[in-house]
Amino acid sequence: MPTITAKDLTKEFPRSPLEELDGLPWLPRLIDKVRALRAGTLGAYTPFPCGGDRHFLGVVGVDADQLKAAIEGGAGDTGIAQWVLDHAAPGLDERLADYRERSLAPVSGEMREYLDGALSELKAARPDLDTTRVDNFTRLLCLEEGYPCPGL
Repeated sequence: MPTITAKDLTKEFPRSPLEELDGLPWLPRLIDKVRALRAGTLGAYTPFPCGGDRHFLGVVGVDADQLKAAIEGGAGDTGIAQWVLDHAAPGLDERLADYRERSLAPVSGEMREYLDGALSELKAARPDLDTTRVDNFTRLLCLEEGYPCPGL
């Protein structure tokens, strides 16, 4: 099995929150973070499982520790995606369609308060960024990391 090199997240970003692997959104980003955590190159990112990871895991219906073990076992991206598909709860296609839609929907309530705090921090650190159209965490991540995103 070829050696998988972890991204150094102190120097580069994980993959976009919108990137998909075998039809699984968020999984490429999650993989990058788990590999970086194991390699000691996670940087300032929240360790697995962060809130976005937990949301994805809940939608897919797989256990965080089991997925982490599969990633740490050295499988490539395709093998990990297949593992997720093999272990996902029934009805995945419908849940993924809803997940994709919700990932670009505006947040409200407590989540909006949390987003506003994150936006304040981002504005202070990066005053060059136009945050006026950021209404959810996907857009926040895309803006901060320079990824294209619908609505930005």
